[in-house]
Amino acid sequence: MHNETMLGLAEHDNIVGVKDCCADPAQSLDLLRHRRPGFAVLTGEDASFHGALVRGADGGILACAHVDPRAFAAVRDRLVTGDRHGALRAWYARLDLPRLLFSEPSPAPIKHCLWRMGLIDSPELRLPMTPVSGSGSLAAALDRAIACRCGIGA
Repeated sequence: MHNETMLGLAEHDNIVGVKDCCADPAQSLDLLRHRRPGFAVLTGEDASFHGALVRGADGGILACAHVDPRAFAAVRDRLVTGDRHGALRAWYARLDLPRLLFSEPSPAPIKHCLWRMGLIDSPELRLPMTPVSGSGSLAAALDRAIACRCGIGA
């Protein structure tokens, strides 16, 4: 959807925000620049979370945040309080997570992590989706990442 359309929709009182998944940073910045006061823009691009917040986004709707919600909230909280350096350090500590969780088709890697963390009963997916690649590859890398971040053994 083009920004012109989105900004027109934003004029309706019952539309209070948007999840912006635009792959074009210039289009996202233009949306932020021209939005009406009180209209929230939340990024949906996990790997661009910090940058979107710095440019004025209000937050994010992120798949990766299912695995480590406090870490993503800490990045935003630090920016809100003016601690730009602390936010950047917190982001650098989480920067590899989106890359890892999107190295194979979503939602398989995220479901694998949630299953290993005991938050869901199974990493099972419905066809045509397939599970993460077996031990020795992505599954093992995800298990290591979980152990490092959450203190949960694989």
